[in-house]
Amino acid sequence: MKVYNTLTKGFEELKLGKTVKIYVCGITAYDYSHIGHARTFVFFDVLRRYLEYKGHRVIYVQNFTDVDDKIVRRAISEGRTQREIAERFICEFLKDMSALNVKTPDYMPKVTDHIGEIIRAIERLIELGYAYEVENENGKDVYFHVPSFESYGKLSGMSLEELNRHRIEPNPKKRDVKDFALWKSAKEEDFKAKAVFESPWGYGRPGWHIECSVMSAKYLGVPFDIHGGGKDLIFPHHENERAQSYALFGVEPVRYWIHCDFVVIRGEKMSKSLGNIVRIRDLIHYGEALRYFLLTAFYRSPLNYSENSLEKAKKSYNYLKNTLINLDMEISALKSFGEDRDGVGFNSGDYVAEFERAMDVLNTPKALAVFHEFARAVNRNLYDMSLKELEDCFNVFTTFSRILGLFERYRRVPILPRELVELVKERERARKEKDFDRADKIREIFREKGITLIDTPKGTRWFAKHF
Repeated sequence: MKVYNTLTKGFEELKLGKTVKIYVCGITAYDYSHIGHARTFVFFDVLRRYLEYKGHRVIYVQNFTDVDDKIVRRAISEGRTQREIAERFICEFLKDMSALNVKTPDYMPKVTDHIGEIIRAIERLIELGYAYEVENENGKDVYFHVPSFESYGKLSGMSLEELNRHRIEPNPKKRDVKDFALWKSAKEEDFKAKAVFESPWGYGRPGWHIECSVMSAKYLGVPFDIHGGGKDLIFPHHENERAQSYALFGVEPVRYWIHCDFVVIRGEKMSKSLGNIVRIRDLIHYGEALRYFLLTAFYRSPLNYSENSLEKAKKSYNYLKNTLINLDMEISALKSFGEDRDGVGFNSGDYVAEFERAMDVLNTPKALAVFHEFARAVNRNLYDMSLKELEDCFNVFTTFSRILGLFERYRRVPILPRELVELVKERERARKEKDFDRADKIREIFREKGITLIDTPKGTRWFAKHF
């Protein structure tokens, strides 16, 4: 497998052991999640699934930022606490991820459950000379001193001039404009939202970046294999995280940094500041077709969202779904009737190899294209393949689906017991004899059992509820 490593600015062969450790930055829990979030988490879910398909054991960690300026502001505006706001939107996020078939991470740590470890890490950075305290009227702030870390800027590739221009924490007491907060002394609004914690520097709360250094080290150790997130996290979040972790542990903390590009609307990045947010739950009625859509662009390229592009993805998704149903119905029919055919020498192996070549570089649009080529070939040969060929195709189809996270709620077409097989045959005789009343009565018997009969050029087929 090859991935683009943001740290080295090039594609690299993934050199992994039997166990692969992945940390993906999760949401700041202050609002409903949008499809930009969904794209990131669906992509890394597919990466996880493919690594498992390749035989790796994956330990997957995804955090929640549950204390933050935005959470505090919302808590105050709604007359609630920081915890109430965070828990509400964490719960909503998990509902969204379930609807998108995103597998549950092995660990989902929250900042507020790790305050003790964060404080100890900050104390250690002060001891090592990478951080310093600043007195103010509320207590003390603690800053990471960026010039103390020589390779700062390597991850983002930003120049010194660009780094100086991007600082968002002005404070005349900072030693350098680039220095960033590890600990923030509590303000009045923090107390109102109950977003304060005791520390050696007085009441306050952690800065944003330190949480991930602490939690990734706790659950995965240092170094670990893959750190992921959206492209917008490269700077400042991941740049600062790398600096903290390297300073704490004395080694490069992550082997491969992988970042997913944005969802764009009319050429603009989706963001709350631009007012062009599309929430996941506003599109959840699309079901798995929404997940399909999120995989239609290469992870390093922007994904253009529009209603037309989503509808196009839905049609493509439905083609695959109908192929799966037709394939399964044919298998059930042959088994139920006790029949078989000579077959056509159908070879699924070539499609598997091509699919794997696409996934080895995480090229999901190419993998989907291979999936469709396979589905078209299955449809062309559906009524001529032997039972073994059909079952082999079904296994390949479900393998592709499992890797991409599609059709997870699919229910197999039932094999009919002998008495129902005889009813199907009786109905076919009735139709040939134009006894449509009897044929309709038999159809109704099946409908009452939750089975729908389908008339095809090759005879009667059937299905129960699929999802």
